[in-house]
Amino acid sequence: MRLNPQQRAAVEHGEGPLLVLAGAGSGKTRVITARIGRLLGTGVQPGAILAVTFTNKAANEMRERLGATVGQNAASQIWLSTFHSFGVRFVREEAKELGLGSRFTIFDQGDSHGVVRELLKAAAPADRRLDAQAVLSRISLWKNAMLSPDEVRAKDDEYDQAAVSIYAEYESALTSMHAVDFDDLVTKPVALLRTRPEIRHKWRTRFAHILVDEFQDTNVAQLDLVRALSNERGNVCVVGDDDQSIYGWRGACVDNILDFERHFPGAVVTKLEDNYRSRASILNVANAAIEQSSKRPYTKSLKPVRDAGTPVRLCALSEPQEEAKFVATEIRKVQKEGVDPREIAVLYRSNTQAKLLEEELRVAGIPYRVFGGTKFFDRKEIKDGIAYLRVALNPRDDLSLRRIVNTPARGLGAQSLRHVVEYASEHRMSLSRALRSAERIESLSARAQTSAVRLADAIDRAGRGFREGRYAETASTLLRSVGMLQDDADQSPDAKRRRANVQFLLRSVERLESRAGADREALQHLLHQIALDSNDEEEAEPGRQVTLSSLHSAKGLEFSVVFLIGCVEGVLPHARTMDPRITDASVADLEEERRLFYVGVTRARDILYLTRHKERVHRGRLVKITPSRFLQGLPEPDTQDYQSTESRELDRQEVADMAKALLERLGATSS
Repeated sequence: MRLNPQQRAAVEHGEGPLLVLAGAGSGKTRVITARIGRLLGTGVQPGAILAVTFTNKAANEMRERLGATVGQNAASQIWLSTFHSFGVRFVREEAKELGLGSRFTIFDQGDSHGVVRELLKAAAPADRRLDAQAVLSRISLWKNAMLSPDEVRAKDDEYDQAAVSIYAEYESALTSMHAVDFDDLVTKPVALLRTRPEIRHKWRTRFAHILVDEFQDTNVAQLDLVRALSNERGNVCVVGDDDQSIYGWRGACVDNILDFERHFPGAVVTKLEDNYRSRASILNVANAAIEQSSKRPYTKSLKPVRDAGTPVRLCALSEPQEEAKFVATEIRKVQKEGVDPREIAVLYRSNTQAKLLEEELRVAGIPYRVFGGTKFFDRKEIKDGIAYLRVALNPRDDLSLRRIVNTPARGLGAQSLRHVVEYASEHRMSLSRALRSAERIESLSARAQTSAVRLADAIDRAGRGFREGRYAETASTLLRSVGMLQDDADQSPDAKRRRANVQFLLRSVERLESRAGADREALQHLLHQIALDSNDEEEAEPGRQVTLSSLHSAKGLEFSVVFLIGCVEGVLPHARTMDPRITDASVADLEEERRLFYVGVTRARDILYLTRHKERVHRGRLVKITPSRFLQGLPEPDTQDYQSTESRELDRQEVADMAKALLERLGATSS
């Protein structure tokens, strides 16, 4: 593996803390894998290395690289995972010390949202108008900052006040259901390591070296976890780029990387500035933009390895619709020039910007995918099926049971559920026990009582089957008996798709059973992994499609041709960061918006378009739009004012493609 001098310095660093400031496209993954290989070569045992990434995809790619260099056996023994995956392993091992049963449930974002929504409804009718997700975001930010319900104080904001009022109840609800949310997978290990010296000693002696990728994206709790796990030698190597810290709105703390030398005294700092990705013109624009940042103590500048290439194209269109048409036209042009659609991306600050663009791409007959779209395990029918499996494994999982108690409809609607919940509360029992006792609930109709008992019996039978390791047969019997696969009369495309998805879920359980052997906890582990995957923003490899993505989702990706659209004030930077009076709980941070622009620019390898519109209709009148401040001060030799040279006269095949796409749209509209 060939390394440049800066990379080699990072790889060959000996004992003690190390901060690797890795600019975009500087080969940081190569450095991490090479450093792990060197540690193994010096006698460090694979199981004594903890390497943490931020996505499952990144962890898998790193494991593949390590397998190719150090061998599959050694690679499989390294603790290589995301923070949350590590947290699952920790919580499983320390479940007793944490007061959790071995069959605890991991609540994903949707589950947590459901708990908060119910708590808001119970608090006061007026609170129903509050967005449960906004309230949950406050709670998540506090948890990631290691603030307990007793330590938070509400600002003069109704969402903050609502979050403060239900925070403790939310935590109690999780405890009562033997459940943890995603934040708990980091905060609970931190709390236990802080308060139990013997447990801290056990885990510290387990790891001789800790490596963390994308350190600029860590929050307070994640930093605390790294510090709690690091031993007295401080063998912590973190790799990151303060210029790419763009997740402050969800708790990431750029100060973690800026203050690394304070947290780990004696740290060595190494910079990776050689960029192997982008043309020089693109890097010069990126450097000019980020150098205007006011919060940048570690000065660094990307140095191009490749030649200048095409100047960055500055494109000013009359209004948003024309901007979208321009992008579609240019995509057709670069495709005709031989660029693979998979190498083309359109990036935007807000998802709402994609609507006009999608319309123009459809009219133009250009296939595309929206990166970060609905994933398989986020589909309603799959979440319903998983909820059945979860409650069969963990009868105290009231949230999952609430989700499926009347899905499919069985006469246990909101009114009946309220009676069952009241009975469970009065008798201090779980919802599943209350269902078994439905015949004693006089306020229920006879039909509701029968349905409740049948549902409870089906869940109980499934629980026994799962405990015996009969996963596939039991899951199939359960989902069929409750009606998840019995709507064959409905032959609509949506119904067929839903049934096919449920069948795919059952096949996943079959494959699990064939691999699991005698492992009686395999299904529980699968459901934990599904919960983790539902929080992972990565997707499967695309087909021959153009990629549409928000700037936040595009981080870590690269393309030959990139269109960064909407480079205007109020969009990039976002209006909320320009006027703190209209923001929500997120801190107005123009510096983070500048870093977001920088991330977008550095996604491009060969050709970069920066597009904007000059005016738009606002409340019925045409208003002038100011160009983004991030376009100011860009080097003239590396940029050019650009207008499309693509002829409006399309060839016969292009006309046919556009006509076909338009007819399909009209047919979809009329059906």
